[in-house]
Amino acid sequence: MDIALLMARLILAFVFGTAGTAKAADLAGTRKGLIDFGVPKKLAVPLGYGLPFFEILVGVALLPRNTAWLGATVGLALLSAFAGAIAINLARGRAPDCNCFGQLHSKPVSWSLFARDLLLIAFAATIVVLGKNDSGTSAFDWLTNLKAGEVATLALSGVACGLLAVSIVCLRRVISQQSSLTATIAAMKKVIDEDYAEPPVERAEAAGPLHGLPIGAAAPSFSLASIRGGQITLDGLLAPRKPVLLIFVSPNCAPCESVLQSVETWERDYRKDLTVALLAKGSLSENADRMARYRASHVLLQGVSGIADEYDAKWTPAAVLVGPSARIASQVTYGFEQIEALVSRSSRDLDVSGLPKTQAKGASPEPQIIVGTPQSLMKLGQRVPDFSLQDVDGNPVGSNDLRGRDTLLIFWDPKCPFCRAMEEDIRIWEQNPPKRAPQLVFISSGDLEDIKADSTRFKARFLCDSEFAVALQFGTNLTPSAVLIDRDGRIASGTEGGRPNILTLAGINPAAVPAAAGV
Repeated sequence: MDIALLMARLILAFVFGTAGTAKAADLAGTRKGLIDFGVPKKLAVPLGYGLPFFEILVGVALLPRNTAWLGATVGLALLSAFAGAIAINLARGRAPDCNCFGQLHSKPVSWSLFARDLLLIAFAATIVVLGKNDSGTSAFDWLTNLKAGEVATLALSGVACGLLAVSIVCLRRVISQQSSLTATIAAMKKVIDEDYAEPPVERAEAAGPLHGLPIGAAAPSFSLASIRGGQITLDGLLAPRKPVLLIFVSPNCAPCESVLQSVETWERDYRKDLTVALLAKGSLSENADRMARYRASHVLLQGVSGIADEYDAKWTPAAVLVGPSARIASQVTYGFEQIEALVSRSSRDLDVSGLPKTQAKGASPEPQIIVGTPQSLMKLGQRVPDFSLQDVDGNPVGSNDLRGRDTLLIFWDPKCPFCRAMEEDIRIWEQNPPKRAPQLVFISSGDLEDIKADSTRFKARFLCDSEFAVALQFGTNLTPSAVLIDRDGRIASGTEGGRPNILTLAGINPAAVPAAAGV
């Protein structure tokens, strides 16, 4: 029995000593591992520093007879805590990296790892139960019989083992740095090759066409059933005056898994800057068990509402950012990496009120969102270019006169057939404008008489821009096209062309706007 207890102690001492030494060599990885397991950041820092050295102390305590039982007792408690944390995360459908042996070995937790911990718990429990009065043979008794030369050899061997361990750690770091350097050189070479290539080279990872509603358009409202009961509306999600990230998922979508596993972390890390809501396809029975594992605060069931179509989210996982003023703040993005980048960018670029962090507080009562848009030469959030035009009665109207209410500038030409095709849509819109609809202002090129004739068909004001100069200031030479200006005289959308995009900026549900041929 003494030999069996000694072997159990040596195994545990080796495990704790190796694990503690490896964690001490990678303290940053240890802290990250604790956070991934659900430990709060405030506790992860002191635990990340203390845990490695505590494990080493347990390993050392298991070797002498007089401290072996205490070391086994503490080791049993530690192993039980580790096994419990693994079981809880696996039961919730999460598999964070164990980081058990630091940089030496780290892989996602699994039930096999849980079984290994149970085996070590059995070793520790055996020592605690059977070795309270006699923990077996001392691990150091054999040292008393060594001769001076053997002691010197043993000491040199220990030093050699220590140097070997240090060399392995350093070698791993060198290999990692070399891989990073090689990747950097390859990326630099790729850029250089592209700069001097004839004809220009297209990158394989270049982004595809943009999807979703125009940035600045009114976000389609909804009222959906929550998986926890009751109804949740878009206005309710926006009540804290924070941007809302809508993530479209499906219970049978394998690529959604990575997104769902990250939602709890995003909510914890960005809760001051962002509200995250999952919009799930399928019924309550299809979603209840799976979604409960991810502990998301807002899980809404799309049902037969067609809300994904209204946001033009064609696949899952997809995400779109809605600003605090209920306007679209990003294109629809697909896949885990793009959604993660959207989360990071939204929290980095916006403060808790939704204002750009580069914009002075108090400059505008209505929160703005600055998001790049390739459709316009203007940047969202910047001041409207100064201009002054005359209306059909000869009255001067300047850019400052548009403040006080959201305004949709429509660039128009009386002889444009595509403008003609939109007349009926606009007249219907003017008879019953939607909620939060902007005022319409036409900036029209062409002859004054033609502009006056057009102005009689609409309630909106017409401004004369015969040379189309103002339209060019907004980055467009197309008719019809439009740009949204907020009540403070700032650009609130890209300059969009085409009937569906213009009507969407006007606040009409895009799903109810059939595309016209050639428009």
